[in-house]
Amino acid sequence: MARAHGQGADGGGAKAGFAAPASVSRELVTRIQAGDRAAWEELFARYHDQLLLAARLRLGPGLRRHLSSEDVFQSVALEAFRALERFEHRGPGSLEQWLRTLVSNKIRDRADTYGAGKRAGDVPLDDALADTLAAEPAPGYRDGQRYERLERALAELEPQQRELVLLRKLEGCSSQEAAARLGLSDDAARKAYSRALARLATRVGGEDAR
Repeated sequence: MARAHGQGADGGGAKAGFAAPASVSRELVTRIQAGDRAAWEELFARYHDQLLLAARLRLGPGLRRHLSSEDVFQSVALEAFRALERFEHRGPGSLEQWLRTLVSNKIRDRADTYGAGKRAGDVPLDDALADTLAAEPAPGYRDGQRYERLERALAELEPQQRELVLLRKLEGCSSQEAAARLGLSDDAARKAYSRALARLATRVGGEDAR
């Protein structure tokens, strides 16, 4: 279940799609909580690419063969709509982190459901079905140039470096939390994270990688 409060993301800004101006986001949340449907639509237009990136990165190519990341995005949007009245603003980045937590939790739920169904024989996974799902057009980013470049750059990182970026940028983990998740010392995690950001910067530009 997604947390009902926000938690500031650890790390720098996110020109690549990890943050929008907090004052604007907070104003939108206030309007949504007051029942303004147009504000809801504006909020998810604003965060569409951020959340879709999070879904696609967390699904990975294997799960994307069987689960649509656009479907995950739409499901997260519905869940957020129902839960937003419980959101508590806790500083810059708190709304973005709250939304990304919804994405991560929703993907875990879908993966668990899919895995359980597969083990029980409830999910037919013949080659024809897999090929059909894989051939469906991928949901598109609205700012395709930026986000497709960032997704490709992240895919080129070493697995450990990529996971560190996802944990810290998408899940808002601190350096210590990310290190513990990966069985690393805090110093080793910090160094690997710095190397990952440096590699991203060479591929997508310094502003987008921060």
